[in-house]
Amino acid sequence: MFGVLLGISYGWYAYSNAESSIKASTLKDIPTIVFAQTEYITSTQNMPIYDEDRYKYANKNSFTVTLGENLKNYETGLEIILNDINIDEGLKIANYKYELLENKKIISSGDFSTLGDATSIKLSPMTIMTPESYPSTYVYELYIWLSEDETDQNNLMNKNFGAKINVTSAVKK
Repeated sequence: MFGVLLGISYGWYAYSNAESSIKASTLKDIPTIVFAQTEYITSTQNMPIYDEDRYKYANKNSFTVTLGENLKNYETGLEIILNDINIDEGLKIANYKYELLENKKIISSGDFSTLGDATSIKLSPMTIMTPESYPSTYVYELYIWLSEDETDQNNLMNKNFGAKINVTSAVKK
């Protein structure tokens, strides 16, 4: 019994001291990120698509980022990274492409030919957001597709691709 009381007393003492030594502040509201589907984008059947048709047929993941009224007096930065990329070696080619749009404008595009052994691609580096008013919502769309080049790409059609879209924010006064 004495051992139990001693353990509880020490636990409370350690908790109280740890709590009092923390000197940080946090914002209650941070940018709100909402994915229309999920934060994962995957593909197991890659049909070749003409680049001009990518918005109709490519694999797409949409999400929004909202800067609330309480962030008006802060600088808010966003960074968007494609993490945990799991891609078949056959898709690490110039014809396997990605494109990220912010409010219908292309902010990042490229292909997976230079991925090598890496498992992430920085789609958008940390960028300070400058909304005209608050709250402000930004709409993002990520497209991934196998670009049609008029050659036989049948061997690429059942290759796998998967990744997680990671949106990181930083807020500073």
